[in-house]
Amino acid sequence: MNDPRRTKMQIYIDILRAVQKANGKMKKTHIVYKANLTHSRLGEYLNHLMSNEFITEQKMGTQTFYTITGKGEGFLNGVNKLKGIADAFGVPL
Repeated sequence: MNDPRRTKMQIYIDILRAVQKANGKMKKTHIVYKANLTHSRLGEYLNHLMSNEFITEQKMGTQTFYTITGKGEGFLNGVNKLKGIADAFGVPL
């Protein structure tokens, strides 16, 4: 039986896609809902994505937004290409 839990990689991809779909900028609470995570777990993932320069944190007044970077966009493009190849060969990713 397949494990229904997502891998860390799948969670990183879900976060990046959520931010990308929101015109590249999103608040933490919205990421929680779109990526199906808790606030406490999201912090760990955001820190990793920021330390690897896939997203940046922007403060605007009292609000904080997370913005996808060119590197993050490039990563998602690579993931999409790899998924296309895997799908063509009938291999699940």
